[in-house]
Amino acid sequence: MEIRKSDYESYDYREFWEDNKRLYEDNSERIAIKNLLKDVKTDKKLFMDLGCGYGRLFTEYKDYKRIILVDYSMNNLKIAKETIKNFLAFNENKLANISFIAADVTNLPFKENCTDIILTVRVIHHLSEPENYFDEVKRILKNNGLFFLEFANKRNLKNIFKSITGKMKTSPFSSASYKIGETILNFHPKYIMKILQERGFEVEKKVSVSNFRISFLKRHIKPGILLFFEKLYQKLFSFVALGPSIFLKNIIVKNNIKDLGRSMELIDILACPVCKKGDMNFEDNSTLVCSICSRVFKVEDGIFNFKVGN
Repeated sequence: MEIRKSDYESYDYREFWEDNKRLYEDNSERIAIKNLLKDVKTDKKLFMDLGCGYGRLFTEYKDYKRIILVDYSMNNLKIAKETIKNFLAFNENKLANISFIAADVTNLPFKENCTDIILTVRVIHHLSEPENYFDEVKRILKNNGLFFLEFANKRNLKNIFKSITGKMKTSPFSSASYKIGETILNFHPKYIMKILQERGFEVEKKVSVSNFRISFLKRHIKPGILLFFEKLYQKLFSFVALGPSIFLKNIIVKNNIKDLGRSMELIDILACPVCKKGDMNFEDNSTLVCSICSRVFKVEDGIFNFKVGN
């Protein structure tokens, strides 16, 4: 499977967000996440942010009992770790329940049925075959686990107008993905819903996000006003799903699978991403070894590096 990885090792991803040009998009996504998570209990829950970037959305899930941030980029994770430490004012008790993992999201170093909640935002547009990632999400979620997914929506209002005016050759209504530049894929909602449902996910809620992501509006209308109408749109009109981003709340039901009652300690839920069978054991403070295939993985600056290709 081809995975188009953006070069976040040499690019500080904060630069993409830390200017006023994307203030509207950032807050639109936060509105959606707050709404989707508002009824989900935080106590005794293991929360994973898969494709966490530099930890931009950490403040939206900071209250969960145990948190694991996963990204392919070591640079992103180092920034996330430092940012979160500063945000928590170096609260050692809270920091002890937060872990940072460098890994490929289609080959995750976790045991089956180990986590309660997964969040994935701005990730699958980098995957040419998101089915493989959804297989991994299904594998590691517990029975009745929740999967909060964002994807770039091919059938958005802007693309529909571009198609009508002849500026877009591909139909926004076809199931085929639509490529933007070298790294971004937009997907049709029905395609995403189909592959989720084939894996046993039930879509409980759909939210259309960044509905006013239009350059003209962003230039001439204050962000606060745009966000006021964004909040209304998300609440009242998400069933239309014409925004450039779609957020889904999904639940997985695994018949005849019981909660294995695993500890939420990181070492107890880690599994070798190479042989898929071995437990991970510390050889020393900076080295983990698979109990079966003896593959060695490093811990660098408190970040567990499970990138198999390295």
